[in-house]
Amino acid sequence: MKKVAWLSLIFLMACGGSLSDEQRKRLHDGMDNQKIMKVTDSEIVTASLEHGRTVFSNLEKINFDPSLLDSLSRKYKVRVRWLVPGSSESLEVENQMIEAYVIGAETGSTQDNIQKLHREAKGDTPSEDYDSLLYSRPVVTTQSDGVVNVEGVWNIYLAKKDVVLLLGKKK
Repeated sequence: MKKVAWLSLIFLMACGGSLSDEQRKRLHDGMDNQKIMKVTDSEIVTASLEHGRTVFSNLEKINFDPSLLDSLSRKYKVRVRWLVPGSSESLEVENQMIEAYVIGAETGSTQDNIQKLHREAKGDTPSEDYDSLLYSRPVVTTQSDGVVNVEGVWNIYLAKKDVVLLLGKKK
Protein backbone atom coordinates (compact mmCIF):
# COMPACT_ATOMS: atom_id res chain seq x y z
CA MET A 1 0.00 0.00 0.00
CA LYS A 2 1.32 3.42 -0.84
CA LYS A 3 2.44 5.74 1.96
CA VAL A 4 -0.21 8.34 1.05
CA ALA A 5 -2.96 5.73 1.45
CA TRP A 6 -1.50 4.65 4.80
CA LEU A 7 -1.36 8.23 6.02
CA SER A 8 -4.93 8.84 4.87
CA LEU A 9 -6.15 5.78 6.76
CA ILE A 10 -4.22 6.73 9.89
CA PHE A 11 -5.61 10.28 9.70
CA LEU A 12 -9.14 8.97 9.20
CA MET A 13 -8.82 6.67 12.22
CA ALA A 14 -7.21 9.40 14.38
CA CYS A 15 -10.04 11.80 13.62
CA GLY A 16 -12.61 9.31 14.87
CA GLY A 17 -13.81 8.35 11.39
CA SER A 18 -14.84 4.84 10.55
CA LEU A 19 -13.35 2.66 7.85
CA SER A 20 -15.31 1.06 5.06
CA ASP A 21 -14.93 -2.67 4.58
CA GLU A 22 -12.68 -2.05 1.55
CA GLN A 23 -10.45 0.36 3.49
CA ARG A 24 -10.23 -2.08 6.40
CA LYS A 25 -9.25 -4.90 4.01
CA ARG A 26 -6.55 -2.75 2.37
CA LEU A 27 -5.23 -1.76 5.78
CA HIS A 28 -4.96 -5.39 6.89
CA ASP A 29 -3.39 -6.44 3.57
CA GLY A 30 -0.84 -3.64 3.91
CA MET A 31 0.00 -4.72 7.45
CA ASP A 32 0.40 -8.34 6.30
CA ASN A 33 2.78 -7.24 3.54
CA GLN A 34 4.91 -5.34 6.06
CA LYS A 35 5.09 -8.24 8.53
CA ILE A 36 8.61 -9.49 9.24
CA MET A 37 9.03 -13.18 8.52
CA LYS A 38 11.93 -15.59 8.69
CA VAL A 39 11.87 -18.14 5.90
CA THR A 40 14.60 -20.48 4.79
CA ASP A 41 16.03 -20.68 1.31
CA SER A 42 14.65 -24.20 1.07
CA GLU A 43 11.12 -22.96 1.88
CA ILE A 44 11.40 -20.30 -0.83
CA VAL A 45 12.57 -22.79 -3.47
CA THR A 46 9.88 -25.33 -2.51
CA ALA A 47 7.14 -22.67 -2.56
CA SER A 48 8.42 -21.42 -5.94
CA LEU A 49 8.23 -24.92 -7.39
CA GLU A 50 4.67 -25.34 -6.07
CA HIS A 51 3.63 -21.91 -7.37
CA GLY A 52 5.18 -22.60 -10.77
CA ARG A 53 3.26 -25.89 -10.97
CA THR A 54 0.05 -24.09 -10.04
CA VAL A 55 0.57 -21.51 -12.77
CA PHE A 56 1.41 -24.24 -15.31
CA SER A 57 -1.72 -26.17 -14.32
CA ASN A 58 -3.76 -23.06 -15.01
CA LEU A 59 -1.97 -22.62 -18.35
CA GLU A 60 -3.18 -26.11 -19.24
CA LYS A 61 -6.73 -25.20 -18.19
CA ILE A 62 -6.77 -22.26 -20.61
CA ASN A 63 -5.19 -24.47 -23.32
CA PHE A 64 -2.12 -22.22 -23.46
CA ASP A 65 -4.23 -19.50 -25.10
CA PRO A 66 -1.86 -16.55 -25.79
CA SER A 67 -4.70 -14.03 -25.43
CA LEU A 68 -5.22 -15.12 -21.80
CA LEU A 69 -1.54 -15.13 -20.74
CA ASP A 70 -1.54 -11.50 -19.58
CA SER A 71 -4.48 -11.95 -17.22
CA LEU A 72 -3.02 -15.20 -15.89
CA SER A 73 0.34 -13.50 -15.35
CA ARG A 74 -1.29 -10.64 -13.44
CA LYS A 75 -3.38 -12.99 -11.31
CA TYR A 76 -0.36 -15.03 -10.18
CA LYS A 77 2.18 -12.16 -10.29
CA VAL A 78 4.51 -13.97 -12.70
CA ARG A 79 5.93 -13.52 -16.19
CA VAL A 80 5.28 -16.37 -18.63
CA ARG A 81 7.28 -17.11 -21.80
CA TRP A 82 7.10 -19.92 -24.35
CA LEU A 83 10.36 -20.70 -26.15
CA VAL A 84 11.35 -23.23 -28.76
CA PRO A 85 14.83 -24.69 -29.22
CA GLY A 86 17.01 -22.36 -31.30
CA SER A 87 14.92 -19.28 -30.55
CA SER A 88 16.83 -16.05 -31.11
CA GLU A 89 14.81 -14.13 -28.52
CA SER A 90 15.67 -16.33 -25.56
CA LEU A 91 17.86 -15.24 -22.66
CA GLU A 92 21.09 -17.05 -21.79
CA VAL A 93 19.52 -18.88 -18.85
CA GLU A 94 16.60 -19.94 -21.08
CA ASN A 95 19.01 -21.27 -23.73
CA GLN A 96 20.82 -23.26 -21.05
CA MET A 97 17.51 -24.75 -19.86
CA ILE A 98 16.48 -25.69 -23.40
CA GLU A 99 19.86 -27.33 -24.02
CA ALA A 100 19.56 -29.26 -20.75
CA TYR A 101 16.09 -30.47 -21.72
CA VAL A 102 17.25 -31.53 -25.20
CA ILE A 103 20.13 -33.51 -23.64
CA GLY A 104 17.77 -34.82 -20.94
CA ALA A 105 15.31 -36.01 -23.58
CA GLU A 106 17.96 -38.42 -24.85
CA THR A 107 18.24 -39.97 -21.38
CA GLY A 108 14.54 -39.76 -20.55
CA SER A 109 14.87 -36.94 -18.02
CA THR A 110 12.48 -34.12 -18.90
CA GLN A 111 10.92 -33.01 -15.64
CA ASP A 112 10.01 -29.53 -14.49
CA ASN A 113 12.68 -27.46 -12.81
CA ILE A 114 13.24 -24.41 -10.61
CA GLN A 115 16.33 -22.20 -10.86
CA LYS A 116 17.48 -19.26 -8.78
CA LEU A 117 18.31 -16.24 -10.91
CA HIS A 118 21.30 -14.58 -9.30
CA ARG A 119 21.87 -10.86 -9.38
CA GLU A 120 24.74 -9.32 -11.29
CA ALA A 121 28.05 -9.94 -9.60
CA LYS A 122 29.95 -6.87 -8.43
CA GLY A 123 33.67 -7.20 -9.03
CA ASP A 124 35.21 -10.65 -9.32
CA THR A 125 33.05 -12.32 -6.66
CA PRO A 126 30.02 -14.23 -7.97
CA SER A 127 26.77 -13.17 -6.34
CA GLU A 128 24.93 -15.70 -4.16
CA ASP A 129 22.02 -13.30 -3.80
CA TYR A 130 18.97 -13.84 -5.98
CA ASP A 131 15.81 -11.82 -6.46
CA SER A 132 13.81 -14.11 -8.71
CA LEU A 133 13.32 -17.72 -9.68
CA LEU A 134 12.64 -19.46 -12.96
CA TYR A 135 10.22 -22.38 -13.15
CA SER A 136 10.55 -24.25 -16.43
CA ARG A 137 8.57 -27.09 -17.90
CA PRO A 138 9.31 -28.71 -21.24
CA VAL A 139 6.74 -29.89 -23.75
CA VAL A 140 7.95 -33.13 -25.31
CA THR A 141 6.56 -35.53 -27.90
CA THR A 142 7.58 -39.11 -28.52
CA GLN A 143 7.87 -40.17 -32.13
CA SER A 144 6.85 -43.61 -33.35
CA ASP A 145 10.49 -44.76 -33.32
CA GLY A 146 10.74 -43.86 -29.60
CA VAL A 147 12.76 -40.68 -30.07
CA VAL A 148 11.74 -37.95 -27.62
CA ASN A 149 11.53 -34.49 -29.14
CA VAL A 150 11.53 -31.22 -27.13
CA GLU A 151 8.92 -29.00 -28.78
CA GLY A 152 9.59 -26.05 -26.46
CA VAL A 153 9.79 -24.91 -22.86
CA TRP A 154 7.36 -22.88 -20.75
CA ASN A 155 9.27 -20.47 -18.54
CA ILE A 156 7.55 -18.90 -15.56
CA TYR A 157 9.45 -16.11 -13.78
CA LEU A 158 8.63 -15.59 -10.10
CA ALA A 159 9.82 -12.68 -7.95
CA LYS A 160 11.37 -13.88 -4.69
CA LYS A 161 9.45 -11.17 -2.83
CA ASP A 162 6.11 -12.48 -4.12
CA VAL A 163 7.02 -16.03 -3.12
CA VAL A 164 7.87 -14.88 0.41
CA LEU A 165 4.52 -13.06 0.59
CA LEU A 166 2.80 -16.29 -0.48
CA LEU A 167 4.59 -18.11 2.32
CA GLY A 168 3.41 -15.44 4.77
CA LYS A 169 -0.21 -16.05 3.78
CA LYS A 170 0.20 -19.78 4.38
CA LYS A 171 1.67 -19.35 7.88
